[in-house]
Amino acid sequence: MAKPFKPAPKPAPAAAATARPASPISAAPASRTDVRNSPLPKQSALSPSSSSVSSASSKRQVTHEMIARRAYEIWQSGKGGSEFDNWVRAERELRTS
Repeated sequence: MAKPFKPAPKPAPAAAATARPASPISAAPASRTDVRNSPLPKQSALSPSSSSVSSASSKRQVTHEMIARRAYEIWQSGKGGSEFDNWVRAERELRTS
């Protein structure tokens, strides 16, 4: 009678073969960076906005009359939209300038 088939025993795995590869997260250096997850830039001590004079007080005051006048100018040009669109556009233009 024939002998039953027995598979050969597997060799013991080497230590290096069983070790998992390092993940990209754990492989990163542990040093700090100046990057942060925020839409606002980080303020440094030397930036002009950190001076004692606030940037809000150095801007000119936009009045209701100024916005109304600019909205009227936009309407007169013929390139405007509705009254509301002209008002919003005038306000944006005056506040960003």
